[in-house]
Amino acid sequence: MKQISWLVSLWVLALVFPGCREDESAKPGNIRFAFNPAVVTDGQGRKTTSLPDGASLYVSIRRVSGDEVYSLEPVRLLKLGDEYISEPLALPGGNYELTDFLVADGDGNVVYATPKEGSELALWVDDPLPQDFAVSDDDIAQVDVQVLPIDAQLPEQFGYVTFKIDVVPFPYFQLAVFRADSTAPVFTPAYAYLLLEGDTVYHRHLPAGNQPISFPGNPEATYTLVIQENALATYRRTFVLQDLVAELNGAPLQVVLQPALTFTALYRFDFFQFWTESMPGSSFTIDWGDGTVGEYAADDGYIEFHHIYPGSGDYHVSVSGDLDVLWRLGLVFGFGASDHIFLNALPNLRSLGTGSGYDFGADSLDLSHNPKLEALSLFYSNVRYFDISNNPRIIGLELIGSDDISTAVLDQVIADLHQHAFELSLEQGYVNLEGGESSIIGPPSPETIELLRDLKNNLGWNVVPDPY
Repeated sequence: MKQISWLVSLWVLALVFPGCREDESAKPGNIRFAFNPAVVTDGQGRKTTSLPDGASLYVSIRRVSGDEVYSLEPVRLLKLGDEYISEPLALPGGNYELTDFLVADGDGNVVYATPKEGSELALWVDDPLPQDFAVSDDDIAQVDVQVLPIDAQLPEQFGYVTFKIDVVPFPYFQLAVFRADSTAPVFTPAYAYLLLEGDTVYHRHLPAGNQPISFPGNPEATYTLVIQENALATYRRTFVLQDLVAELNGAPLQVVLQPALTFTALYRFDFFQFWTESMPGSSFTIDWGDGTVGEYAADDGYIEFHHIYPGSGDYHVSVSGDLDVLWRLGLVFGFGASDHIFLNALPNLRSLGTGSGYDFGADSLDLSHNPKLEALSLFYSNVRYFDISNNPRIIGLELIGSDDISTAVLDQVIADLHQHAFELSLEQGYVNLEGGESSIIGPPSPETIELLRDLKNNLGWNVVPDPY
């Protein structure tokens, strides 16, 4: 570290969290900047300093390929003690370069900047811009950035053409997202997107409560607001920005999300397919996650849903409608796979099948909201963990080809199955543990083999492979 009296160092921690991305058909990470500024005083140690009230961070980020992701994107800051923490900034996993890094006061006057390579002041920081960094959905990356106070320096001395920043008036509007509840709507966190002519111009994961929606938008432009959250129906609204602001007149836009079947469609082939069986005459609304919304009627109770996506990717799908009478669900055989499956809105589900035969798809299932489940089929599935302790009615279990299920998980599942079957006198059930690459799933422990024999010999269950 160079010991100069006017150097201010800001350590920047990039935290990567799972999120959603609309423009790349998958959920991105979020990068969050945490600042702890300190003035270096000619060998006399460091003393903390404060940023101006209302200060914001402005960053430009591009992919290593050269494609620009953010251009002087404003990022709001919150002071926690001597530290500053930014709101999360959506960033898909990949390799990037940080090309601009400016801190401005509430009026948009730049007060700190990171010099760029080749500039007069580049030698005063350890790593001038651009700085390379990587973001991963399952990792925590760290980016160390140093800034210098602007004082009387010229932009050219830092390698910038100008320090002018257009301060975006915010918030444009307030947004309050609720989930429907049996008594009254309840605040819920959610992912919010703003789309302009098909491009995502705003993306945040909003915490529960009234939240400001601010972005460098055109008041006369037409935007589409998309709100997504797991187990809740996707919300879409298209509006002219200035008309919406006038309509709200300072009040928050209130959105209530209804319960829904949600999952991520892993689209890799020519079309995506799943199917349901329900009461005749039931109807469903499907938001396919690519801007397409379809209305479907199950006249005879059975219906297959097909969709062709614009390109390979991962798409958040929400299914709403007569979910309380949906009793059979198949996700997905032969034409794709699903991940992040949320079955919370299917209280009367009696049969579930999932699997694809591919090396991708959900690795776990939460069946705790489906107490009436009677049949579960994991056919060449990637599921490694599931729990049927809350599903006492299961009388059919097929795990054909699902070789990732461990002995420990299988033993617990069979123990629960055995207990429920004898408590409720469930006769003539079936269990199929045929492996794909192995002869049997698990394999089950000797104690579990005895439980399978007990089901076969005393309740007449059909067990494959035969435990003798």
